[in-house]
Amino acid sequence: MQPAHPLVFLKGYLRNPRAVGSMVPSSQALAAAVSEPYRCCGRPAVVLEVGAGTGPITRYLGSILGPDDELDICELDNDFADLLARDVLTHADFAPAVAQGRVRLIRAPVQELRCEKRYDFIISGLPFNSFQLRDVEDVFAIVQRALKPAGVLSYYEYVAARASLRMFSVGKHRARIRQVSRWLSRQIAQHQFLQRTVFLNLPPARARHLRFD
Repeated sequence: MQPAHPLVFLKGYLRNPRAVGSMVPSSQALAAAVSEPYRCCGRPAVVLEVGAGTGPITRYLGSILGPDDELDICELDNDFADLLARDVLTHADFAPAVAQGRVRLIRAPVQELRCEKRYDFIISGLPFNSFQLRDVEDVFAIVQRALKPAGVLSYYEYVAARASLRMFSVGKHRARIRQVSRWLSRQIAQHQFLQRTVFLNLPPARARHLRFD
């Protein structure tokens, strides 16, 4: 499968850096790490990917999608969603699932999900450290409603990102990242059951896996 489109990704970052979070798409190593609980579950699963971007994680999910699995892909940015529809979901890895209606592209923010479907795994590429605290709380609340019992939220953040943001931010921006950092640290302490550090990514990142039961 073709790699993510770096120029499209860079354009999205320059247009809205807080929504994209990085100038470089995620590596395959990070995609594998953030997808680990789903990859290892050994049973049919219903999966939601949130903030797919240009699809580096989506591409990996296509390579491990089982014959009875379902995948919803949520992407707000129209350029990214067009690329996903045109270049990613047309690949042979997705062909059987798309033909059977087991893959769906949702062009909307995760906050607008109606939670009509419950998921075993939710895999997020959203840059929580760039959000306002209220937005992070809203996303986590929706995730918890959308997950099945014992379901898993998987997301990643860049190594030392919160510390760096606190160091180089001032005023309201520093206060925002402190609030978000404290809140995320509480969620990690209470709910994280697995963490992987991925150095084969630019920048290096941590894949975090949480259960809320």
